[in-house]
Amino acid sequence: MRIKILLITLTSLILINCSKDDTKILSSENEIMSFKIPGNGEEFEGVIDQSNKTIQVSIRNIDVSNPIAPIIEISPKATISPSASTAQIFDQNIQYTVLAENGDKAVYNVIVNSSENEITSFSIAPDQTTFYGVINETDKTITIETIGLEMNSTLIPEITYSQNATIFPDPSTAQDFSQNVEYTLTAQNGEEVVYTVITHNTPLTNDKRILSFQFKFGSKIYDGIIDHTNLTVFIETDQFIYNIKPIITISENASISPNPNEPQNFYREVAYTVTAEDNTTNTYTVTAKAYEMHDVIPSKFYSNGVGVLRGNGLDLTVPNSTLVLENSTNSFPLEIIQSYITTQPFGNVETRYSFTFPEDIITATDYRIKYKINGETKVTSTFLVDVLAEDIPVIHSSNQTTYSFGDTLILYGENLVPGLLIYAIRGTVYRFDDSYVTVNPEGTELTLPLNNNRMFPRFYGIADDYPTQLTIDNGRRGGSYTVYFD
Repeated sequence: MRIKILLITLTSLILINCSKDDTKILSSENEIMSFKIPGNGEEFEGVIDQSNKTIQVSIRNIDVSNPIAPIIEISPKATISPSASTAQIFDQNIQYTVLAENGDKAVYNVIVNSSENEITSFSIAPDQTTFYGVINETDKTITIETIGLEMNSTLIPEITYSQNATIFPDPSTAQDFSQNVEYTLTAQNGEEVVYTVITHNTPLTNDKRILSFQFKFGSKIYDGIIDHTNLTVFIETDQFIYNIKPIITISENASISPNPNEPQNFYREVAYTVTAEDNTTNTYTVTAKAYEMHDVIPSKFYSNGVGVLRGNGLDLTVPNSTLVLENSTNSFPLEIIQSYITTQPFGNVETRYSFTFPEDIITATDYRIKYKINGETKVTSTFLVDVLAEDIPVIHSSNQTTYSFGDTLILYGENLVPGLLIYAIRGTVYRFDDSYVTVNPEGTELTLPLNNNRMFPRFYGIADDYPTQLTIDNGRRGGSYTVYFD
């Protein structure tokens, strides 16, 4: 019986042991073994902290605001949720739950940070001119070639840099770029890089001179005399200078106002302001002297005739100035009787001179009048003066001293010709040709009936006798004689 009981006991123990060996042991492993985010041909591997169940992934040049399917390796026999094949938006923290075979869970927090810390563009704009920096990523330098930075070196730059990075100092803070400036870029993951901004500046020039000043009339060019000490330009010409565009050259990179293409009245002083690159200025005062001869009245003379010359700038008060009559072989000074100087609307000064010829004048048809200062010719008439010096008409006397309306005027002399001018009261000049004037064959008597009462003062109710100049003129101006009209 004891043996039977012992066998039953042994059999039970064997059955119990066999039952224990057949029980399955389940895995408790629930780790993320590796975690990668792919993008742009790269895989960015996360740093896994198994103790704190965190995964830090540093990425570059990936837009994590778009869904990305990570590459995940987990413990054998474990499962993960959400699935690794499910794309996620990693610009926010993502949690993954890993479930072991035995049901144990582990929750991982995935934190994706950018390692980007680059300056992508840099510029400064002194005086509204933008200069762009050249970025060297190897040396972490930004080189800028500038012009005129010395005029305004303290500037707020324009900077673009990595989206999730921070920058110091603040880009909205003005910096002095005449010296090197450093900017520190800190990536989202904390990585830092320092860029050095280096400027190579070409200073603006301060040259602000008028280098040449000219008038051009056809093929003739007149050069101005420039005084850089007193900032003046003096120019002489024998042309009309009311509405003139000068030819001006100035310092390189400078500007000038008013524009030389704007015509000016140079009978008055004109101021030109030259502005250098650095905005400093010089103002030159331009004074022009125009020597002009308009005409001579008349153009033909007997050598004892009186002429009138009109022009501009013919100032005989200037020391050593003179008016001369010249042709290729002869030169004679004009003898000035009277002068008139008037200022015209444009500001030009018109001069009128009454003149006679010297006694030794020689007959010629091709004289020109010249205005000279210290022997230098300033202007030559464009018109010719015709002078006859032989057998000239001369008035010696008259048949009366005073004449009234209706009288007959008889002049006595030699070489008299049928032509007479009468300079009557109120400035009126009356011309009488051979239709009115008779001259005897010997040329010794000239007769004119005075039958125009408007030549006489009494016609206007004036009782005083008027000294009346009579001048021989038959197309050539000759000598004069004075009588009285009442």
